[in-house]
This record gives sequence, C-alpha cells and structure tokens, in this order.
Amino acid sequence: MARGLSLRGTVLFLSVLAILISEVRFSWVEILVGRYLAVTNSHRPESGNVWEQGRLKQVATQTLEQMVTQQLTAQREAREASSLAQLIDGLSPSQGAMISAEQFKSLYTQIPEAAARNLFSPILMLRISAEKSWDRVYMERENGQVGIYLLDRGNNVLSYKTLTDQQLKSAGTEPHILTGTLDEHAEFVGRIYPADRFFMALDTLSPETQRGVLSQPGTLLSAQGTPLRVGVSDEVEADLIRIGIEMDTPQGRQVLLAMGQEWAVWQVRMLLEPRLSKPPSSKARWPLGREDP
Repeated sequence: MARGLSLRGTVLFLSVLAILISEVRFSWVEILVGRYLAVTNSHRPESGNVWEQGRLKQVATQTLEQMVTQQLTAQREAREASSLAQLIDGLSPSQGAMISAEQFKSLYTQIPEAAARNLFSPILMLRISAEKSWDRVYMERENGQVGIYLLDRGNNVLSYKTLTDQQLKSAGTEPHILTGTLDEHAEFVGRIYPADRFFMALDTLSPETQRGVLSQPGTLLSAQGTPLRVGVSDEVEADLIRIGIEMDTPQGRQVLLAMGQEWAVWQVRMLLEPRLSKPPSSKARWPLGREDP
C-alpha cells in the first residue's frame, strides 16, 4: 500500500486515467489507427468480401462514367454534323444517335434529289410534318447496316429505312469529295472520259436528261478547280450510278462524287461510245421524249 500510494504510483495512475478520459472524449486512438490504415492501404493486398465489393463498385462507377461520356460525345457530334455522311460515319455499333426532325430535314435537303427519294419520300416527310407528329430521328448501326427511324414524341415509329453500306453510297450519303485521281478507284476503271468530251455530249441532250445525269450541277460550279476527267461507276444500285469528276484544285487532284439516273447516264455513254449497247433493264425507264443519240 505504501508503494502504491507513493509519488511514482500516483503519477502513473493519473497518467493512465488521463489517457482513458481523453480517448473517451476525443477518440484519438481510432483516428490515429484510421489514418495509419488509410496511408498504408495501397501497400496491403486486397482480400475478403469487403475489399471485393469495394473494387466492384469502383469498376462499375468508372464503366458507367465512360458510357455516359461516350453517349454525350456521340450526341454532341450528331448535333454538330454538317452532312448525313458525317453523321452516319460517327455511328458506333454499340450506340445510336438521336437528332431532331429539323436537323434531319436540313441534312436531307443536301442530298441530290434523285438519290434522296430512295432514302425517304419527300411527300411522306411533308405529310408527317404537316400532321405535327414527327418529332425526332433515331439512327443506329447494327450488323453492317444503318437503321433510320422517324419517331413521334412518344418514340413511336412513323417510318423507317434500313440501308447497307452500298445502298448508303447510292443514296448519296457518303462523302462527296475523294482525294486522288479516278484511276485510284477501281469502280471507274475502263469508264473514264475527258471532261470536255463528256460535258459536250451532255450538252447535246435534253434538259430532262441533263438533270438525270447531274441533279445539282451548281455544286460542281461552286467547287474550286478545273474538271479534267469524268468517270462512270460500274455499279448500279436503286437505278442510280455514281459519277466521279476529277478536279485539278490548289490542294491537288480531287474527285467530286455525284449520283445520276441509270437511263440518263447511259445516253451520255452511248454518245461517247457509239458501239455501246443499251442496257435491257433500262429501256422501259427512258423518257418517251428523249433525243436519239
């Protein structure tokens, strides 16, 4: 008892008591342990259900953030697209794009008239616009095809079109300018003519035939450079043939693309190649008032 009531014993007792009281009051032991564990957390192996659940939650959060970011980026690029070709090229197989009906109509009017009718009927688009039922357009890429859906405010499908890559080219939705020369594109090989001869032959045909070959000649007039050669594709899709006009521009050789009606393009080719026979499938589609070559 004398040793316990000594000065040393009393100081030890009071020190222990002060530590206990301060721990109860400030919880400093838990705080120090927590800070130590936080600092050394990255150096300890993760194991157990608690760590696994935390890891899965972190992975799920990062994946969700990436999906949201990709979706927002795709929507922004879709709204900023200056052409239907740019919009379609930006589609990824995993997600589509939603744009307003007004934006789609603006992009639609940039397509040559003859090709646009093979995408959606302009009369149909005028009707659903007049009915005030058309609100938006959803586009998606799946299994090598592009689906275009005209939707109302309730996302009900008013009309839709599913196109392959070849049909998209025929619809005039691909880029209208290619770099290089016509010789670099196999579809034009063997059907390349000097530009002056091609347009001289076209000038001798009726205005209806001229519009069938080039529905928007103003686009060529506004392009920089001088036309050198004209190539006609060997592929026909939906009664349309692709035409390439090779231009000598300050940026080098470029090929401007256009879509022409099959019957009209064949009339020009028969003037350029008199021995060329008429395609049997096109005879019935030729206008009754056409000029004989």
